[in-house]
Amino acid sequence: MIRTGAAMGVLQEFERRLEGAVEGFFARIFRSGVQPIELARAVRRYGEDRQHVTADGVVVPNVYRVTVGPKDHERLAGYGVSLPRELAEVVVKTASDRRWILKGPARVRIEVDEEVRLGRFRLAGRVEAVEDAVRPPGARRNPESFAAPPYRPAASPTRDDRPAIDRTQVISAVPASGLQLVVRSGGGPPTAIPVQGTRLTAGRSAACDLTIDDSTVSREHAAFVRRGPAWWVVDLGSTNGTRVNGVRAAEQPLQPGDRVEFGDAVVELVGG
Repeated sequence: MIRTGAAMGVLQEFERRLEGAVEGFFARIFRSGVQPIELARAVRRYGEDRQHVTADGVVVPNVYRVTVGPKDHERLAGYGVSLPRELAEVVVKTASDRRWILKGPARVRIEVDEEVRLGRFRLAGRVEAVEDAVRPPGARRNPESFAAPPYRPAASPTRDDRPAIDRTQVISAVPASGLQLVVRSGGGPPTAIPVQGTRLTAGRSAACDLTIDDSTVSREHAAFVRRGPAWWVVDLGSTNGTRVNGVRAAEQPLQPGDRVEFGDAVVELVGG
């Protein structure tokens, strides 16, 4: 049996990456103020609540401004650029999972306002279109919807004294790969899921993007990771190891047609 847990996986990956950025210090010490996971959930809800159906498909905001109070800002600053960057990743990955359209790169900025109380925040978002907007496969291009001029960042000053957390982070949406993972396990009919975003985890855990119900598969067995134009499979310290076309590999670039073995389960990368 195979299940997808992409929605939960995006938030769990967000937490893991931020904890790694500061070795878990913030999560253990600061519990009374705004938590990063609250901001990630809020960004996802904002997109859900502000979907706009167009001739191209469902469009959601790609530019966000988060405003927090002074004490929260001081503590969140411990993440530096990691927090706004990871929030922008949440926007991109959620849009990819749900086949929403981003009219331009995801941009997130965190600001401070003396009037915002501890533990509270304000979130505002908007659609900012550029010419190279990314659309889900099969979406039609409506020339009138791309009339806005492309976003051009202002020239960088010679010195930027703002805290790192206040600097806008831009994450480009990742085009659909046109690839699929076809799972062949247990003698049942093969099941296919699209390869999208920048990272897909595979394992027995329901928290994985690709969940494989097989006792020979570890809870978090491996990850499919986009590196530039190529996709790689990376073993995550599994018990039974990962093999590509029969050869054991800690990490390995993949081509369409390659067969990846997780224990007794076989996952094939095929062209869309």
